[in-house]
Amino acid sequence: MKKLLVLGIVAVALVLFACSQSPDVTGPDNEQVTTGWVERPQFVDTRPLAEIFNSTRQATSEYFEKKPVNDPPDTVTGDPNPNPPHKYAYIVGISDYEGTANDLQYCDEDALAIRDYLQTQGFTIRMDLDAAATADNIQAGLTWLMNSCQPGDEIAFSYSGHGAKAPTYGSSLISADLYYLTHGWVMQYINGANCTKISVTLDCCVAADFHYDVTDGTMLATASTNSSSYDWPPFEHGAWTYFWLQAVEDEGMIYAEDAATYAETEMRLWGKDYRLKVTAAHTDRYVGELDI
Repeated sequence: MKKLLVLGIVAVALVLFACSQSPDVTGPDNEQVTTGWVERPQFVDTRPLAEIFNSTRQATSEYFEKKPVNDPPDTVTGDPNPNPPHKYAYIVGISDYEGTANDLQYCDEDALAIRDYLQTQGFTIRMDLDAAATADNIQAGLTWLMNSCQPGDEIAFSYSGHGAKAPTYGSSLISADLYYLTHGWVMQYINGANCTKISVTLDCCVAADFHYDVTDGTMLATASTNSSSYDWPPFEHGAWTYFWLQAVEDEGMIYAEDAATYAETEMRLWGKDYRLKVTAAHTDRYVGELDI
């Protein structure tokens, strides 16, 4: 009995030790920062199934029958995006959800940092943070994004917050008022935009199904396909967003594909060291390289 008790204590100690391990990273001013990477908690939904279905927004039947196809690139001049194009971005960051069970930490900071960067690139920005990011407001923002652009323009959509699987409908973003915004519902607005230079970045969990909705002219990158996403408390950001920003701001990467690859590589290196499942990925259907 004593032997079993000792083994149990040792096992618990090993688990606690393993969970508390953190890599040393180089922070501002080149100082070494011991970081505690934190797995974003899963979205908690205890509502009856009927209420969940009533709080789920799906794409129209017409969208599933025939997904929109954007205008083809300009093959005459060789430049589908004349200079200077108009640039529009819609950004959502939700840390403060309805109630308290689903609150997150750094998603609003992610959104503000993305906004600051995109403003330096000439984007006109619309943004909803925390309680303002209701399902209706997100629908209005996506509609604005879809309707703002003309052929030759560029649009971007960025989201940081909860991702979850809606029953029957798959990968979804979660609005501040706890609606499941399904991948088809979100992407019907993105794919409905009349331009061929589109970037989408999603720092959330289990976003795999969004990749299946990507059409020509779009580069979509997600922090996760079928696993959790992570936060990095010392720098007050989602881990994927932190690395993406590091790529474009510190490393000077100008192409969306390069920034996504950088973020994925850095996260996988860390995940390999700590035996954590990291499934950051991107789907690129933009012809050439998408300069942000």
